[in-house]
Amino acid sequence: MISRSTGVKTAGRALFFAVLLSGAAGSVQADTLSIEARCDASAGSRYDMTRNTAFAPVALEDIEIGAALSACREAYNAGGGARMAFQLARALERAGQDLEAMKLYAEASALGHTVAMVNYGAMLGKRGDPTAEFSHYKKAAELGDMLGAYNLGVAYRDGIGTEINGAEAARWFDKAAAAGDETAAFNLGVLLDDGSLVSEDNARAAAFYRLAVEGGSVDAMINLGLMLESGEGVSQDLSAAAGYFKQAADRGDSYGKLKFGLMQQSGTGIVKNVEQAVNSLVAAFEMRDVDLEVILRDAPEKLSADARLAIKQVLAQRKLIAGAENAEIDPITLGAIEKHYAEK
Repeated sequence: MISRSTGVKTAGRALFFAVLLSGAAGSVQADTLSIEARCDASAGSRYDMTRNTAFAPVALEDIEIGAALSACREAYNAGGGARMAFQLARALERAGQDLEAMKLYAEASALGHTVAMVNYGAMLGKRGDPTAEFSHYKKAAELGDMLGAYNLGVAYRDGIGTEINGAEAARWFDKAAAAGDETAAFNLGVLLDDGSLVSEDNARAAAFYRLAVEGGSVDAMINLGLMLESGEGVSQDLSAAAGYFKQAADRGDSYGKLKFGLMQQSGTGIVKNVEQAVNSLVAAFEMRDVDLEVILRDAPEKLSADARLAIKQVLAQRKLIAGAENAEIDPITLGAIEKHYAEK
């Protein structure tokens, strides 16, 4: 079965937006906030249990560099402590100033800030020191940090700075999942689904995939859909499988669009709708879904004539073929498909 898994993450990768929470905090104007509060609003992390919860956490990619650097640098220079050092480090990392960010992550770590330990460990790993990376994840995890527990699970699973140990990977993923980390729940599902590092247990895998889906994990939607489609370790339920593929498709996942389109065109598990199926399959093609490329190359008959014709029309619009008079996937069309997938 096709399945997905994910690797190490830092506090910068949570999918949240830099806005004030609703309620009293939402009515506070930026110019009335203290300098520490402005730093909290600009660079607080989802994973930081010490953050100012009057403000929504901010993903690393959503940090507004100028505002965050200004506020957090002033708060740090005023003696703001571990949280201000950590948040200034995040702003510096967002600005591409990795060496300065590392210094501040190290400082915050020394002051006991567990998420800083994780981010510092990840940066050390990128610079070729997996032993130190592992050590920082382990320390953070043992102090109860959810992100540390997740990354420690990845380290044990992948052998980052330590020997591969499936049981320990599962234990730490379980702890992170229990603390609310949907990616940890997903990865524990993968371990149980795959069965190469721990004993295979598809029923438990499905349960952890469901937990991850509740947290919004698109990868879990795909893996749970595949289990339900095939009946692997769970009762086959094509309607439920289609529902999970649609959830993934609606969130922009190309494989979700492919799987839902294939089920739509045949009426497998859902009402047959060729027009909507074509739209889903063309969207997967335009997103260069690799599994669709394999189908087009090796088994184009799996696609309806309408879907094949629509895909050829996309190629014609991009001037990769002269025209799209029929639905045949001939050698010229295959060459155009290869060029389409080779494009960035």
